[in-house]
Amino acid sequence: MKAELTDISACRKSFEIEIPPDVVDHEISHISQNLIQRAKVPGFRPGKAPVSVIKTRYRDEIVSEMLQHLLPKYFLEAVKEKDLDIVDEPEYESVDYDSGKPVKFKAIFEVYPELSITNYTGIPAEEVSFDVPESEVETTLKKLQDDMSELSPVEAERPVNQGDFVEISFTGTAAGEQEPLFTEKATVEVGGPSTLQEFTENLTGMTVNEEKTFSVTYREDYPEKRLAGKTLAYQIKVEAIKEKKVPELNDEFAQGLGQYSTFEELRSKIRQDLEKHRREHANEELREKLLRWLEEHNEFEVPESLVERQIQIRMQRLLRDLSRQGINPQRLDVDWAKIGADQRQQAIRDVKGSLLLSHVAHKEKIDVNDHDVETEIDRIATEMNNPRQRVKEVLSKDSGMARLRSQIQNKKTLDFLKEHAVIQPAVSKE
Repeated sequence: MKAELTDISACRKSFEIEIPPDVVDHEISHISQNLIQRAKVPGFRPGKAPVSVIKTRYRDEIVSEMLQHLLPKYFLEAVKEKDLDIVDEPEYESVDYDSGKPVKFKAIFEVYPELSITNYTGIPAEEVSFDVPESEVETTLKKLQDDMSELSPVEAERPVNQGDFVEISFTGTAAGEQEPLFTEKATVEVGGPSTLQEFTENLTGMTVNEEKTFSVTYREDYPEKRLAGKTLAYQIKVEAIKEKKVPELNDEFAQGLGQYSTFEELRSKIRQDLEKHRREHANEELREKLLRWLEEHNEFEVPESLVERQIQIRMQRLLRDLSRQGINPQRLDVDWAKIGADQRQQAIRDVKGSLLLSHVAHKEKIDVNDHDVETEIDRIATEMNNPRQRVKEVLSKDSGMARLRSQIQNKKTLDFLKEHAVIQPAVSKE
């Protein structure tokens, strides 16, 4: 076998390979002998046709099978001989074969970059603050207070006011049509952020059992397609008026949550939880800063096939997120090719970061053991509120366990970078 290696770039290579004719002839004979048993040749009983007849009658099929077998085999032998770390299957070009002659072909492929990174210790970075301002505690308490609020019917006979929650029945009829587009019931917060201004204006001052008709013109880009660009006549009727009863923030409120004796205990627990979440987020942000520094201070070519693969992963993640939100991606009027192209720069960074972390992990012998894996499975099971056995079953499919090990190794490597970084204390904003 002859194999001539050409460097197209740091990661992209090509082999010009020649397979000796005796090897090719032996492979063709072997394929032909196997074909005799199943070939149907006029004038011959099954399995009795001469090899020469088989080679002539089924030449294209035999040559195709020979190439499918020999090209990958001799490409891999050339890779092994040159001790190359290839990324993916090659592209075969310029395949040339004539009977009795060697097979010649070109294989275009990519290899992982040869890295020699030494500047991964002593990375300068500023610690990310995880202080929790009092305003954030108050916001969380306010949300709890809002969640514990109840809607109570207004007993007194009075008109609708701003801030009321009004139960209405209504129909919406498009201009120029006789039949209503819909007939529904709803509870509307008068003056609320999600309430159309026309509903707020017309409901204000109405009383129970009162009816009214008014029109709403929707803009062309209104999210709900059946309403976009249309003018609808609404016929509404007030069924009931309710007020939101907001509980006081006191010991009784805290006790109502079932695990606190005093309001101060509740406040303290909220702060602890916020600090824990902020600390975890700050650590994650610091790790990202360290990796970003490493990426920016080490230039090297990344394999294009890995970038394309990462773009596909990011696109699949986007489609899954849309589906979880109840959005059918196929119905969206978007340029998916442009969205994919917009993902390219981040995909390059993803690949570059992954290669850097893998390189550092190899140099520093950062391994992932079974205990690391089991601990992470326990964490995932707790976070997702799923039985750990179910989590393991999911991870056992589609190389999930290998991806988990890679994620754990990346995190351990980022922790190594953090431990060996030069980190300045965070400047408090309060």
